[in-house]
Amino acid sequence: MLSLTDRDEVTAALTDPKLDPTLRALIGLRAWQLDVERERPLADTLQIVVVQPGDTSEVIHEAVGFPITWEQADQPGFEWMEDHGAWFELAYVLTDDFGMLVFVADDPGTNHVLRFNCLALANRPSPPENNTRTMPGSRTA
Repeated sequence: MLSLTDRDEVTAALTDPKLDPTLRALIGLRAWQLDVERERPLADTLQIVVVQPGDTSEVIHEAVGFPITWEQADQPGFEWMEDHGAWFELAYVLTDDFGMLVFVADDPGTNHVLRFNCLALANRPSPPENNTRTMPGSRTA
């Protein structure tokens, strides 16, 4: 679990070679796009949360500040979601001045309710149908 609330934490995440390069690029892009008021602390306008495989509902809810994985959570409570393949990006507008981005790993080890909700809303192409053509030289029953 990562919770990034200041520029130093964002910089540390961007330079952490253990983090997925796609995730680092997404964090960097969004921080660059949304951190426009340099005179204000980042924590006054934006929080970035990264949900990783193995993070429990309790840890996720503590980082976010409200339930997003349990049945009692408002689903979907986010303003918009973007599917980046290995990562889902959930955007929450909490006040006129403050927002939160939650990046959710598309991994079987990620909280199953949160991942399922993301997959259910993702606009992914259907998997290819099973190809039943026979190969040359093979027999069909």
